[in-house]
Amino acid sequence: MSLGVGVVGIGWCATQHIKAFQKNSQSHVVALCGRDEGRVRRTLEANGIAIDPAVRITTRFEDLLAAPDIDIISVATPNDLHAGEAVAAAKAGKHILLEKPTGMNAAELVAIRDAVRASGVRTIVSFELRYNPLLKFMHWFRASGWLGEVRFARAQYLSRVTDWYSGWDWCRTIKGGGSHLLAAGCHAVDALRWCSGLEATEVSAYHTHFTDGYEWPTTIDVNVRFEGKAIGHITSSTDFMMPYTFSVELMGDRATIRDTMILWKDHPLDLAKLRAANPFPQITLHEAPYGSASAGIRIETAIMPDSVDVDHHPFQAEIDDFVDAIVQRRETMLNVFDAQQTMELCLAADLSATRGGTSVTLPLITV
Repeated sequence: MSLGVGVVGIGWCATQHIKAFQKNSQSHVVALCGRDEGRVRRTLEANGIAIDPAVRITTRFEDLLAAPDIDIISVATPNDLHAGEAVAAAKAGKHILLEKPTGMNAAELVAIRDAVRASGVRTIVSFELRYNPLLKFMHWFRASGWLGEVRFARAQYLSRVTDWYSGWDWCRTIKGGGSHLLAAGCHAVDALRWCSGLEATEVSAYHTHFTDGYEWPTTIDVNVRFEGKAIGHITSSTDFMMPYTFSVELMGDRATIRDTMILWKDHPLDLAKLRAANPFPQITLHEAPYGSASAGIRIETAIMPDSVDVDHHPFQAEIDDFVDAIVQRRETMLNVFDAQQTMELCLAADLSATRGGTSVTLPLITV
């Protein structure tokens, strides 16, 4: 069995989808949809992608919806098109790989949810950093009890994006990009949810604008109240003069993770036991100093979440998981229902910032 794939929106992220589907033995690319066939071919050539001569290239999204040999539609168009195309794909009975953000407002999130529920198709949303080894280890470290009860969690998405980005013309606009959280920082929001295992009940936020060219504020700072007693913090920005940085911190009542360092206070962690328990061969653990007077454990892996280049991101693991979920008739951990909670937190934070920091209660969608 090989699942036929149609890809709409042939840009930077779509090239990674195409490569990953090509490498998966249970899928094959059937058709590509872009605004201009010549531009599609130039994008493929620039990214070193050779396609089978039988692969169809179309400028009509409706051709993907109607094609009986397409089982999966990968949606990688500008942000404001995602929801409408996802709803149409679900109604056509196609499984959906959906780039973030899933929707630009609560009404779009509800439309996606209802269409997917009614159709029963499988979905996955490209918060692909959940497949990065460091974040997988953080999630496991917390879920398996090494961290203890979470007291505080922080995530940051800091990326200096200007007109070098191929999607600059649409991403910088309110219509196309929406906000920094919707366009980029939602990756940090999703990592915060997944690594901490907690859902937000209230947010308050402030935003500001430094970088020219954007129609929306270019930095947002978000305070989060989680279920229970824990609190958290998110920063999403394109304003800072520094390399791309994606960071996650988890602080529990037994231990703390600050990016690549595991720390403690009164009760040192047993490195040998932690090494024996670690289920990830890509992760190694080493004694390391923290500051000038404390000991810690450094987490090392070859592939860190430290590059804005999507070629560095774990799309292959994401798409392999998605294809397997379709074949095995199971849900993915990143379906549109789970992603809706990430998107609601982003929308609530943007709303709070627009209101001058007034708190907004979650969930936004209650029916």
